[in-house]
Amino acid sequence: MRVDNWLVLYAMTFTMVGCNSLTVSIVTKGGNFSNVISIFEEEEQMVHFILQDVTTRDGIITLQISSKSGWTHAIAHPHQFTFGVTESDDIGSLGLTEDDSMLGSFNMTGEFVGFSEVIFLSNSTRSGTAQTSNTLNIKVKRSDPLLSNIFIVTIIILVSIAYVSLGCAIDFNIVIATMKRPVAPIIGLASQFIFMPLISYAIGYGLWYDNAPMWLGLFLTGSSPGGGASNMWTYLLGGSLDLSVTMTFISTVIAFGALPLWILALGGTIYRDGEFGSALPFDRIAGLIIGLVVPCAVGLAIQRYKPKVAKKIEKAIKPISLFFIIFVTAFGTYANYYIFFFFTWKVFVSGMCLPWLGFTFGVVFSKVTGRSWEETIAISVETGIQNTGIAIGVLKVALAPYAPLGDITMVVPVAVAMLTPIPLVIMLIGMKIRAKLSAVKSVEENPNSLSTITDSNNYGTNTSNGI
Repeated sequence: MRVDNWLVLYAMTFTMVGCNSLTVSIVTKGGNFSNVISIFEEEEQMVHFILQDVTTRDGIITLQISSKSGWTHAIAHPHQFTFGVTESDDIGSLGLTEDDSMLGSFNMTGEFVGFSEVIFLSNSTRSGTAQTSNTLNIKVKRSDPLLSNIFIVTIIILVSIAYVSLGCAIDFNIVIATMKRPVAPIIGLASQFIFMPLISYAIGYGLWYDNAPMWLGLFLTGSSPGGGASNMWTYLLGGSLDLSVTMTFISTVIAFGALPLWILALGGTIYRDGEFGSALPFDRIAGLIIGLVVPCAVGLAIQRYKPKVAKKIEKAIKPISLFFIIFVTAFGTYANYYIFFFFTWKVFVSGMCLPWLGFTFGVVFSKVTGRSWEETIAISVETGIQNTGIAIGVLKVALAPYAPLGDITMVVPVAVAMLTPIPLVIMLIGMKIRAKLSAVKSVEENPNSLSTITDSNNYGTNTSNGI
């Protein structure tokens, strides 16, 4: 048996009129008091505890461990203790000290990353008197965080490179020309920074009210700016690429202030009771988001003073984006395989509802305000596609001191990233099929058009070869 980081559970029972509860707290070797037991996966700790002023002198103390996730994150053995009754091989026993305190110990083993809670129940075998303790929180952290840390560092580097590339590639002539017709950009930005944060908060309230980490991950994803893939999908679906690029740049700039403000405004209602022994680290989250201004500013400076270098960086955007997608999918899955154990129906619904409702709202809002179909596609895609890379990186880094909180909150952003493209792929396939059927129908109605198209293609081919 391996014994690491011995903890002491110090429990005091206060007997008052109408109150029959045990008060439990933890005392470490250094004498610090806490209500949290921290342990790694596959680690075994011996926990010593002491109970004082128990109202009876016979009965059984039972440890009850529960989890909101439904998973068994930690186990304790033995989980029952007798006092003043016959001892058993399967049940621990408590001994009395001179001041009538009761001493005992148990082994706790970390099973799976996540949060659990433990309470102590005291039941007298003679009088039937029952006492219940307050709740102690159990944090089970990942046993080997190295791969996860490598993944997060790489995410931060790639996101920074992407922001430098964005600063190098943005064409301000296009931005200025687009903003001269401000209705479409304003509609898109309102959808991005008002509808998406509010709908993500509402979905979280409905599905994750009792699970703050999942709710926070969903809310931060909904409050993030549009993703870089929105430009690609706008182009593939025949939308206004100028509007898409303009919205991506402006939403990125606005996000430096809007995202921290949304977290400040509503984040405290998600962690309404200061769960897991800490308040939401707003300063760390805001600092990381605002810190993304630096790589974006570097890109703009390169474009301004080193235009040739900016052009080279701009050409590298596509391979960088491709590498980013492959890396996040492949290495991210390998390093964070545990995430898929959390993929319940609620996670799937969250991952679908956020982007899909964003697409829908973008279409409806655009058509109601009389936008063209090309602008409608751009606004819809920009609204629905979130920059999940920012959400994952910020959550993991900002919440690192509160592990495994960051590991849990990134589950929903990953689900959103996986499920976002589905309606876009379906729409793209539908457009290709429709175009193909239209071409076939056109040929059937006008057989001569086929030879005309063939001759035109042959002519185009010959001229391109200089013949």
